[in-house]
Amino acid sequence: MGFIKKNLTFTIIVVVCILAFAAGAYLALAESGKIDQAKQNISSAESQLNNMRFADPAPTQENVEASAKNVAELEAELREIREDLEQGARMSASTDGIGVMAGIQQFISEYQREAAALTDKGGEPLEIIVPDDFAFGFEQYIDEARMLEDEDLIPVLDKQRQILSYLLDKLYGAKPESIVSVEREVLELKAEGTSSTEGFAINPAITARVPGAIDTLAFGLTFTGYTDSLRGLLNDLAKFDLPIVVRSIEVERPSGSRTTAKVPANNKLDAFFGVFDGGSNSEVAAPEEAQKPVISENISTFTVVLEFIEIVLPAEPAGDNV
Repeated sequence: MGFIKKNLTFTIIVVVCILAFAAGAYLALAESGKIDQAKQNISSAESQLNNMRFADPAPTQENVEASAKNVAELEAELREIREDLEQGARMSASTDGIGVMAGIQQFISEYQREAAALTDKGGEPLEIIVPDDFAFGFEQYIDEARMLEDEDLIPVLDKQRQILSYLLDKLYGAKPESIVSVEREVLELKAEGTSSTEGFAINPAITARVPGAIDTLAFGLTFTGYTDSLRGLLNDLAKFDLPIVVRSIEVERPSGSRTTAKVPANNKLDAFFGVFDGGSNSEVAAPEEAQKPVISENISTFTVVLEFIEIVLPAEPAGDNV
């Protein structure tokens, strides 16, 4: 203590130097830690950059431009597909229950009459045999035009009638020997809570329905005739006047054997939704214009399942990108 008192100024200077040294040492260590962290960040960034440079595809300017071009082409194709699918949007469905029921009664009468009044190119009678009291898918309304409790189903029923009119026109033009059955999804029974499993329903494995994106109405046509009739029907449907896609074809030969035919895509919508699959004893290519009949000199029974496609996705605002 005596030394400190005698050399107070010197002691203070020494203490200040010691404190300054300690502070400098602390700051140096702190900066060293920051430098080490910065070096690690730089190494990590270099590693990520190298990974990106050697990635496949690498994010080069050429690849970025190619990717942008590919996206633009896909968007254009999507718009084109949507335009094709929305061809049926021009179909207007009535909400007038009385008018719709009257239209169904007239539909049944007209196609019963046309089946008996058809003629070939030479004007010779060409009657298509149909069952007695045949209602072409509307058996529930053949005797009485009962009104639906669910008013939302009235326009759907009218749309089904219009689609079946289109399909029957194509089928009549194919000149089958007879029509065995015309089936539609009886949506009004589901709405009424009917628990019966009877009625036509498309196989979930082949339907094109996507909840919230694609809605469909399914139909089944069973008729007899030569392969030319099937070929004529498919060729007419391939013109795609309405967005209707063939989902399956079953052929029953006179011997009793059954064959599920494989249908090649006749248009881009068939390719988009995929060609249906199904188990069978053998596979038969769908008849084409230049092909010989698959089944010749025999009247066979054909069952064709079809779907009317509707886009239910909201339209994209102008200027938005997919």
